[in-house]
Amino acid sequence: MDDQDNMLSSSGISRRSFIKGSALGLFGLGLSALGLTSGLSGCSSSASQTVTVSVWDLFSGADGANTRAMIESIVQEHPGLFVAPTTLSWGNPYYTKLAMASASGAPPSTAIMHVSRMPGFAPGGLIEPWDMKLFQEFDVSPEYFTDALFGAGTYEDKQFAIPLDTHPFITFYDQDVADKAGVLGSDGRLEVDSAEAFYEVGVKLGEVIGGPGVAFGFQLDTAQAWRLFWGLYNQTGGGYDFSAGQRAQLDIDKAAQVVEAVHMWMDGKCMAKDQDYGGALSAFNGGRNALIFSGVWELNGFIENLPALAASPTPTMFGQPANYADSHTYVLPTNRRMTDDLRQKTYEFVAAMLKLGDRWGKAGHIPGYLPSQEKPDYQKLELQNQYADAAQTVIFDPPVWYAGAGTDFQNRMCQHLIEGFRGTTEPKRVIEQMLETASSIAQQPNPTE
Repeated sequence: MDDQDNMLSSSGISRRSFIKGSALGLFGLGLSALGLTSGLSGCSSSASQTVTVSVWDLFSGADGANTRAMIESIVQEHPGLFVAPTTLSWGNPYYTKLAMASASGAPPSTAIMHVSRMPGFAPGGLIEPWDMKLFQEFDVSPEYFTDALFGAGTYEDKQFAIPLDTHPFITFYDQDVADKAGVLGSDGRLEVDSAEAFYEVGVKLGEVIGGPGVAFGFQLDTAQAWRLFWGLYNQTGGGYDFSAGQRAQLDIDKAAQVVEAVHMWMDGKCMAKDQDYGGALSAFNGGRNALIFSGVWELNGFIENLPALAASPTPTMFGQPANYADSHTYVLPTNRRMTDDLRQKTYEFVAAMLKLGDRWGKAGHIPGYLPSQEKPDYQKLELQNQYADAAQTVIFDPPVWYAGAGTDFQNRMCQHLIEGFRGTTEPKRVIEQMLETASSIAQQPNPTE
């Protein structure tokens, strides 16, 4: 999975064969080790005859293997399309390298970017907007995405990010335990409509298994507490303003209500206390907890351990549906080496990847390209379709340059929230501290501008 593992690899692929293309991959690996991988943009072993689409991503583990297999099939099916993929370490190191490559004017042809990081790149000119008219030649247009997802990639009315997927933060649970606990409705889904109802569900699950019903790994983590809080806060209908240069604002009473609810759950009956990320996964996989708040990227690991696994969007507990998520998108780094031929091939490649969304969805991600969701192979994925509705109510990070995946902002918000969840700081004070920290970060200049 891209969110927890670190990996550095590179391989080049041509339609002639995956093995023959490995020569380019070895060349790319040598450059990557020197931090010069961007030099592959728009070139190949015979640059005078072909152009090569170089692409950076942060997919390791199973996601990385899936990505490479998808690329291999694409270049086999698209004569004249050559692709050189490079995988870099997840998180801030990835975005730092991408920013430096873009600033130099010699980045990859295209790159994966969390949509939550797009607001930090577009204002400074490090990425260029996509030409949606050119994309129409490859059957890609706005109506093939949800409004929320496509809109998240927009800056100043231009499309800077094309979504490959949505990966929401949801609930997984043991269907057999939930059935024995009597917490499922007539539709087979969890019956939860308030924070208090969720507490009762957790306690009943715990009574069946002989321990806390719910797992949540948040201790010593730089994202989990924020993911849960931000999704639930947006269920309250509370507004926010994290604009750069301004004092951050939240509805303090509603935000504190969310913190208080999570603390209420952590009594050892409903939810386990003080779990870290790995501990929560282990407890859920081992049957010591029967429900977990987690990202869809953990799906395949859960499938291996829980034969009665079920899933659902985050239950609506504070009035209106909202589900925290991020999205892997393709962006177009500013590239002085871009030619008309390379641009055409880059669009062709990205469109082809979007159309393989049904294969990408096997790892748990919800395909961004809606026609991919209608393919028979995706429709057969029972678990994925149990939570696919989460894509209709996704809530992303505040669209500001300093927020998003792997940022110091998320990390520092989590440090405050962890204290509130554990009960060591009073809920309203937690929110006040969060706003003070966010306001301080917001005063800093965007380093990419």
